[in-house]
Amino acid sequence: MLRPRRVRASLATSLLSFGLLVSTPLAAQQPEPRPQGERPADAPAQPAPPPATPPAIDVADPALAPVPPAPKTLGNWRDAMTLIETRAPDLRIAEAEVARAEALAEQARGRYLPRIDGQGQAQTIILPRPQGDLNTPFAATLSASIGATATVPLIQPRLWYAAGTAKVNIEAAKQTESDRRRTLLANLASVIVQVVAAENQSEINRAALKTALERLELTRRRARLGTGTQLDVVRAEQDLTLVRNQLLQSNEQIRRTRESLGLALGDNVPYGVPPNISLNDIEQSVRGTCHAGKPEERPDVVAAKKQLEVAERQVGEARRGYLPTLDASTTLNVTSQPQFIGGNYIWTARALLTIPIFDASRSGEVSAARASVELQKARLEAAERQARLDAQQTYRGVEVADQTRALAERTRDLAKETARLSQVAFEAGTATSFELIDAAQRLRQAELDLAQREFELVRAKIAALLAAAVCDG
Repeated sequence: MLRPRRVRASLATSLLSFGLLVSTPLAAQQPEPRPQGERPADAPAQPAPPPATPPAIDVADPALAPVPPAPKTLGNWRDAMTLIETRAPDLRIAEAEVARAEALAEQARGRYLPRIDGQGQAQTIILPRPQGDLNTPFAATLSASIGATATVPLIQPRLWYAAGTAKVNIEAAKQTESDRRRTLLANLASVIVQVVAAENQSEINRAALKTALERLELTRRRARLGTGTQLDVVRAEQDLTLVRNQLLQSNEQIRRTRESLGLALGDNVPYGVPPNISLNDIEQSVRGTCHAGKPEERPDVVAAKKQLEVAERQVGEARRGYLPTLDASTTLNVTSQPQFIGGNYIWTARALLTIPIFDASRSGEVSAARASVELQKARLEAAERQARLDAQQTYRGVEVADQTRALAERTRDLAKETARLSQVAFEAGTATSFELIDAAQRLRQAELDLAQREFELVRAKIAALLAAAVCDG
């Protein structure tokens, strides 16, 4: 009766040496053969030796290697701000619009200031040959003169009013620049979160790939020893293929988000983020750069209000075109030839009064300005409505993202417990490989979903902050 026990003990030891999950609890229950001189069966049982530890499974696969780092790495939020200020095309365009508005204001102011112009000329007068003088073919005289003219606009209602309109236009351009900075920061923060999320998902998929490779190797060993079936191997291979596909897509997502980050920073080179970057630090940095306000205080709404004011002032400009204007000017000319009064200079002064009597284009100009006012009113209304909607949606989005993250965490915990119980049932022989792999897939998907929800919560907080914020740099 000792031989069958020796055979079973030898089989359990062999299974343990190959690391089979199902063999560990069975080997611990098998009685060991008693050598000669061992005490009888009714004697107290000796404690069983501890089960052998299955050897670790070493798997190697090129896909387990992480994605190579990006050519450039973003250090911190301040570095990102510096790059945006110097490279972002949209912000540079907005800054150029401000400079252009300031130049136009200077030009409008110069139209009603005194103006001094200088003139200089040289001329030759050719006279016909004197009668009876055969030696002289013709007679010529040479003269030169220099002069200066000073013009002083005394009454210019339209020019004075246009200078005030130009100042309002500068304020509108500055508000547009502030709004452009706000949207750029919102886009930058969102892209940084996307890069971190993509790298985190890739890391989860690499860990899942290693687990799938180990599971496939265990399943193949079971099939070789006769304790598993070829169907179990095929299922493990299917799961491995699925994980490979997910890892391939997540790696490509890393490359795309890095390229998007480089584009957001105004560069053609992909940018990465350091492994120790903190999304909470980014959120605090955004709060330090921008301060929250009301929807009606958002820069694009304020800019629309200023544009409406500019349009209304342009109506006033067109109407002032009907008013008279008065200019005064004086001119001093010095010539090389004496004038009729005996001197070589002429000094003149004049005053010019212009009274518009009929100008058919003036009424069309006023009508076009009024149409621009209605257009800007509609744009302002749309901007205010959009600002209020953005604020409501982003504030509500934070609550939804927080609740979704909590649900994803609960789902992950349930999937983790299901995977553990499936592993125990599979080891006990009460569960199939299909149930084991299905539980592992659900756990992997739950972990990916939880990571995504956590990043979406951070992105929602940043979006809520920037929905009605003022970013002056």
